[in-house]
Amino acid sequence: MPTWEHIEDGASTCTTVWLSRGDETEEWKPLRKVDCRALNESHGAPVVIDGGRATVDPKRRVLEYSFYNIPSRQVIPATWFYREESKSNSKEISVVPLLEQDSAKAEALYQKAVAASSSLGEGISKVLKEEVYLENDKDHRVVVSKIGPILSMKKRPRGGLVNVFGAITDLQRGYGEYTVEGEAEEYALGPVRHLIFVIHGVGEALWSRNDVSMPSIVEEVDRTRAALHKKQADDWKLECEKATRNQQPLPPRPDRIELLPIEWYDKIHSSSNAIMKTLKGTTLQSIPALRAIANDVVFDVLMYLTPEFCQAVLECVTDQINELYVKFKAIHTHFESQNGKCSLIGHSLGSVIAWDLLSILKERTEAEQREKWESNTGTSVQPLEHLSAFHGVSVAGSSFDNGAPMGYRAYAAKDEHSNVAENGIWGPSLLKKLSKTIPFVPHFTFFLGSPLGLFLTLRGAHVIFDEMRIVLEKAELMALMDKAELVARMNEAESTIPKTHKEIADTWIENKPKTTNNDVELVPPPSSPFTLPSGAIFNIFHPSDPVAYRIESLLLPPDTNESELPQPVYLVKEGKGVRLHVKAMQMGDDLRRSFAQTHKSVSSLFANVLESAASVIPSSNTNSVKASGRPASSLVHGPHKFKLGGSSDRVDYVLQPGVIDNEYISAVTAHSSYFRNHDVLDFIIQNANMR
Repeated sequence: MPTWEHIEDGASTCTTVWLSRGDETEEWKPLRKVDCRALNESHGAPVVIDGGRATVDPKRRVLEYSFYNIPSRQVIPATWFYREESKSNSKEISVVPLLEQDSAKAEALYQKAVAASSSLGEGISKVLKEEVYLENDKDHRVVVSKIGPILSMKKRPRGGLVNVFGAITDLQRGYGEYTVEGEAEEYALGPVRHLIFVIHGVGEALWSRNDVSMPSIVEEVDRTRAALHKKQADDWKLECEKATRNQQPLPPRPDRIELLPIEWYDKIHSSSNAIMKTLKGTTLQSIPALRAIANDVVFDVLMYLTPEFCQAVLECVTDQINELYVKFKAIHTHFESQNGKCSLIGHSLGSVIAWDLLSILKERTEAEQREKWESNTGTSVQPLEHLSAFHGVSVAGSSFDNGAPMGYRAYAAKDEHSNVAENGIWGPSLLKKLSKTIPFVPHFTFFLGSPLGLFLTLRGAHVIFDEMRIVLEKAELMALMDKAELVARMNEAESTIPKTHKEIADTWIENKPKTTNNDVELVPPPSSPFTLPSGAIFNIFHPSDPVAYRIESLLLPPDTNESELPQPVYLVKEGKGVRLHVKAMQMGDDLRRSFAQTHKSVSSLFANVLESAASVIPSSNTNSVKASGRPASSLVHGPHKFKLGGSSDRVDYVLQPGVIDNEYISAVTAHSSYFRNHDVLDFIIQNANMR
């Protein structure tokens, strides 16, 4: 029996492998094995592949992406290939598929040679003289070659025109062993139970160019998804090994997490955009690389500050999320019925867009709640309104205030009979009200490397957030000053007031701290009660990221000292603490703060003595309710809680620095490092698994 060379698939019937490529400059790459099997069994019907992210039409020979705004790819089934030098690496060999008609001819000649060289065959000599002419390559022919005891299939130029049409090429049967990155890990997991939409930041128009080495949002999301699935699969395998050693039942497969990119940059950088045409005309031709950064990166921020393009971007993102969500549910038909969750991740300027989407969702939700209340009660005045702290947002539609476009303006009424409001905006300024919102309340929202703190400061949101805190304080004070009247009012209207309101009021009043004179002492809330419709909100930043800003300080009173601001929480995996070198850094920081606090305490010693002396003087009104100021140390000692965080008490989270980490050197790559950071990936998995 002779030995064959380059026969990777020695089965009697060669397995068909499906390959794809973008254009003729790319090399053919095999699809996932599970997708090849599905296509081989499809009998020509379209097949959803790649975990639902693409569809192959075998008849049209095209692969189209379900959720990506990128060109379709060619696909081809193949059993025979010719071997050539790789385009990407001259030291490697790549295989190029023969078209089906030519593969069938090569297979027929191969089977003839196998039969001839078998024990009952007539010998290989006649077959060695045969030639098969290719249908799709008229300048070449296929022959069986024999060198010593080795048989092989060759592609040769017709008529011996080697110099004109190239050298003799080896043919290969079957693609051979291969793996597609991420396939094993993804299919080790259970069905998708968590969908995360990722909104890109500034510079995507630049990163998406073919001549730029930075990954685009689609490439970044693909890598992040693969890394998440690998972590999930590896952790599950370790749990299985542990269960096997302990003779326990194996744990269930983890639910798969799906990430989908949301692209909005084309709304600003479209070649048909009049502003972009003007910008290109005014841009100097010198130092083009640096000017591209200004035009494609800084320009995004400046444009988003304008109501027109802010509106266009938000409408684009909202439409995409709604459209992709419908497509996703059509592919993953059991996602909703099995309580699948959706979340948002915004990177850089994308985090500001995510915030604004939640702001619009908040306005819509609160408007629906008000309408429902009015419909059920016949009145627009809600009982216990002074306990609700503030009226959410005012939508001015397409009206104008002093010539300026009105948008989603936040305000806090000073009392239930006043329309006086602080000037400020925490949401976007738009030309008109958006007709759509995102179709879900996010399970969690991540802001990565976010300039949101800067945007909120420029919008004047700090004053609004603090006004909400003050209104809540005054509302609670009013409730305490007239408890008897409040209870009587509630008893009279018991049938029309939801029981939950009564329970909230009674529980709150009974549990307030009391002074020695039996007066109720009102302690103002240390942070704003402002919230957004999201199960949890996390503002995650690298300590050296020059674009990132904090949010928690905007939720505290404006007169809060810098030393009283809570330190951001280190991002750690559940069940693990901060790393050893970070603990050492923490000890040093705590020591410095301790010395500073000691100095401050000594400075205020005499003031405390005078305050203690004054406290023994009898009060002229022993029945009054006393509103105490915020203790200077209340933000330093005890837990910090911010309602904006939702299920998380905190909002600001900082990545742990490296052992050897120069902050200036780290600043160069910090803003683009989040999707590759293992702590961020672990935190995504941890929160996606929370129910």
